[in-house]
Amino acid sequence: MLVKDMFSLKGKVAVVTGASSGLGITFATALAEAGANVEVAARRMDRLEEVAQDLRLLGVKARSFQCDVSKPDEVNALVNDTVKTLGRLDIMVNNAGTAAMSPATEISVEDWNRVVSVNAIPIAQYVAVLRPGYMLGM
Repeated sequence: MLVKDMFSLKGKVAVVTGASSGLGITFATALAEAGANVEVAARRMDRLEEVAQDLRLLGVKARSFQCDVSKPDEVNALVNDTVKTLGRLDIMVNNAGTAAMSPATEISVEDWNRVVSVNAIPIAQYVAVLRPGYMLGM
């Protein structure tokens, strides 16, 4: 057996958030190169469909989905769309993130809430939505 076969993701489905630029594109591309079908998600749709098209050129199914991970209803819609259209959800890459660009002693409550709503709360949201069996489309 070849090493690439041992790490094959053929038949698996992945979601990558924050996939319209930077590391999100890199993660999505790596998953597609390993054979996974990928749903890419981000707030900005202007680049997202181009990313999905590039992934399709690698021979996998790829979809784009507009999603602001700080909004629980949009996270639910992303997960539901993935399972409905790609049949399952095996891999979740929560790449979307933000930062407060000030010293910790000077961060406003508003900035702190924004950072937590994008970087931490979505993880709990995915856990709640992706209950056992749901991830495998059961």
